[in-house]
Amino acid sequence: MTMNTTVANIISSAVTPSPAPTTPLPHLTEPFRITLIVIYTFVLLVGITGLTLMISLLKSNIRSLTTIAFLNLIFAHFLFLLTVPFRIYYYATQAWHLHMGMCKLVSAMVHIHIYMVFSIYAIILTLRFLHYYKKMQWTEFYRRLHALGASALVWLLLLLIMLPLVLLQYGESSGNHKDAGENQCFKFGKMINEGPVYTLNMIMSIFIISVSCVQTGIQAIILHAMIRKYGSASRSQQEFWVQIKNLIFVLIMLTCLVPYHLFRLHYLNHTEDLHEINEVFLAITGLTCFDMLTFTGKGVCQVCLT
Repeated sequence: MTMNTTVANIISSAVTPSPAPTTPLPHLTEPFRITLIVIYTFVLLVGITGLTLMISLLKSNIRSLTTIAFLNLIFAHFLFLLTVPFRIYYYATQAWHLHMGMCKLVSAMVHIHIYMVFSIYAIILTLRFLHYYKKMQWTEFYRRLHALGASALVWLLLLLIMLPLVLLQYGESSGNHKDAGENQCFKFGKMINEGPVYTLNMIMSIFIISVSCVQTGIQAIILHAMIRKYGSASRSQQEFWVQIKNLIFVLIMLTCLVPYHLFRLHYLNHTEDLHEINEVFLAITGLTCFDMLTFTGKGVCQVCLT
């Protein structure tokens, strides 16, 4: 009897297949994955081109408030572009083989880039609006060292305060890593469902949308006033082309930043169902790197011809 039971167990274990190891499915389907690779590759190529052309800006008056803002914007783009190849590689291979801290850093950098770009856009437009309405005469620092010191202070606060918080807290409290799998990255959506984080995201999205709409309205009023004043001669006015550059900043905000935050108001309540679309909207914000091609104006053509 014992011999028959042993033989039966051996036959049963040989016939019954052992359960296959469970591996987490990729959190991006094929169409979204390819779309992200294309967008980030395009962003990387345009960003590198823009950074190369913007080297000429370093020769200009770096005491100017707007020039300092431009240089900080370029630096923000540069830091973001350093992380783009990691995203392209991950979407291409569908596996993350680096430390999870690096994953959090790369994932957070796109959000840091959004807020830094928006803040600098808002500062540049506000300074130019005030200058147009003769509300501010001070347009540059008294010394170059003061300008560099102000920029260094901003980035020092960012690196010493924001970056450690990101590395220590971003995605830790909700167990996203275990749910996403050890070799997956950029899936921290569950963290947004937490009360304080959810509220902060809602406030930031509404704030960015509101400020963008207000500055768009002001820019439209200024352009309308200039066209009414100068008519067909507007194109010969230097101030008109300054406002055209302002309009480009406004259009970039409306096409790259505002759509993402409008979508985010809906995404915050459906993080599990819309995470793929959210990644695409997030990638579109990287197209703000196009602004570097508009900074130098005629200088870009001169650089291209030399």
